[in-house]
Amino acid sequence: MKEKHQLELLAPAGNWEVLQAVAEAGADAVYAGGKRFNMRSLRSDMNFSQDEFDSALDYLHAKGKRLYVTLNNLYYDDDLDGLKDYISFLAAIGVDALIIQDMATAQICKQLELNIPLHASVQVGILNLPAVKNLEQHGFARVILSKNTSLDEIKAIREASDIGIEYFAHGDLCISHAGQCYMSSFLAGESSNRGLCIKPCRWDYALNEGEQIIGQGHLLANKDLCLYPYLLELFKAGVSSFKIEGRMRSAEYLSHLISIYRQALDRIIEDPDAYQIDLEGLRVLEQKRIRDFCPGSLFGKPASDSIGASGEREPLFITRSMPIHQQTPEDYLSYPLQPDRSIEEITVKIGQLDALPALAESGVNAFILGCEPMRCHQSRWDGASINKALEAGAKFGLKPVLESPRILNNTDVLAFRGLLQEVDQDGVYAVIANDLGSIEILRQLGYRIWGGYGLNVTNHLTAGFYAAQGLERISASQELPFTQLKCLGQSPYEIEITVQGPLCGIISDYCVIRGNHEAEEECRAFCSAGQYALKDPNGQYYQVRADLQCRNYIYYPHEICLLPYLPQINSAGLKHIRIDGQYYHAHLLREVVEVYAEAVQEMKQGLWKQENNYLRLLDRFPGGLSSSPTLVKKDSSL
Repeated sequence: MKEKHQLELLAPAGNWEVLQAVAEAGADAVYAGGKRFNMRSLRSDMNFSQDEFDSALDYLHAKGKRLYVTLNNLYYDDDLDGLKDYISFLAAIGVDALIIQDMATAQICKQLELNIPLHASVQVGILNLPAVKNLEQHGFARVILSKNTSLDEIKAIREASDIGIEYFAHGDLCISHAGQCYMSSFLAGESSNRGLCIKPCRWDYALNEGEQIIGQGHLLANKDLCLYPYLLELFKAGVSSFKIEGRMRSAEYLSHLISIYRQALDRIIEDPDAYQIDLEGLRVLEQKRIRDFCPGSLFGKPASDSIGASGEREPLFITRSMPIHQQTPEDYLSYPLQPDRSIEEITVKIGQLDALPALAESGVNAFILGCEPMRCHQSRWDGASINKALEAGAKFGLKPVLESPRILNNTDVLAFRGLLQEVDQDGVYAVIANDLGSIEILRQLGYRIWGGYGLNVTNHLTAGFYAAQGLERISASQELPFTQLKCLGQSPYEIEITVQGPLCGIISDYCVIRGNHEAEEECRAFCSAGQYALKDPNGQYYQVRADLQCRNYIYYPHEICLLPYLPQINSAGLKHIRIDGQYYHAHLLREVVEVYAEAVQEMKQGLWKQENNYLRLLDRFPGGLSSSPTLVKKDSSL
């Protein structure tokens, strides 16, 4: 017989009334955010002051319950002093754990020599065992697994690790992989990874196959997660903390929810063999639901029945589709140069071998081959084609760099390891890692490692965390304002920024293409046979690509072009720029690379006369180019 309350029911609280309600309803622990430094800060009437946290801790501890504080934001360098003071306060009052996304928080705890338990937020995007092992090595007490982790993957991770496993059992679902949704930033300069999402995934879209509309509605609007019917399966898989989402929900809504889950977990704790689902409890959950329910990714990739395409049960559309600024000739400005600094290296991601001669002729230093198994033939590299590219790169004097998939779940790990073992390792200059799991794999295999923008590096402490793991170069987050890029540029680390290429705003396990074809019961690789895009009411197209695992990559309507801002990037001390040209045909890629190479060489001579080249790029991309709204919109220095 298992001890009562061995499992944890973890409830949200946005204010004192809710905290008391969920504690009385049976939560073992409560997670809550302060007035600063957490992901749910839009409402001034919600979250806890420091005095309220002190009182909340006394209240919960008197009842034998725990308080976890969410420090689950990404932080800028100018946040760090305040964050350090805040962490010191939380440690002093004795909170039971910190839930963190940004590894700067772990660095601060280490600097302060604090023993406060750290829980890795769902925003870290933990999908695989190597990532869990990496966090174990850094002293994390618990991981909150990605909502995209399946039941089988949870079990495999738990069986091979000692760390505590937390999993969301109920609440909102985002269509994108956590921590990898940038669409809100690209559209409005408001980062979903900093709690400011404008929710473009809830907008109305048409899905176009070429010019034909094959779907219409809220095509990316996930239903809510409800795993109440599967609590026993999660218990057997090794989940020790069952988390309820909803820090902005009311006491009335959450108290009944917590009570129903409490009763179910108590029955599992008492006698799992005799456990049966309480159908009345399930009926009450359905009766009081906000959106309709789905099981998320628990049993595999979600299908169209996980989408609330009608929008009928959507409680609130906080924004609508908006027109996007497209660069014009007027966006070119003349800037003074800082002669003591210069961009040193251009790295280009390619999709075909015939791009290499142009790179060599233009003075490019390195080329990137993506290990994401995209269905698009131009960007699919297997072991044999990679080895061929390594040989060709050596002939041209170019450094070959591989890049890990942006998403690497526990099932993908074997394929990624296998690919790396097929490759001539001596011919690879470095491998770019986009998650903690990839870092762990690459360290084990002895590769030189760079950090990709999937790591979401937004400050020098986070850069230092990854540098301490052996990363020699680190990509800055694509969501950074220019002032924060300057902070990274002044750090002792080698920082890279992407200046040209398509902007992937959403990565989803849901295949919107398959979901809007009639024969959805099996994958017929529709994505390989046609061009697909989501069209918003403003007539803007968001291209959809798919990989061999049927994940969808949804792109911002315009490609990024930071050519007009190279003098600022240069003056910020950033030495490395990247061009994502994997979807460009050879002639277009040659032109793009020539433009940037010429601009870099001109700046080294103290000159900046690139207006004609800028106009040339505008002409070559009739679909439109864009600067980053986050980089430019909020920064008067540009």
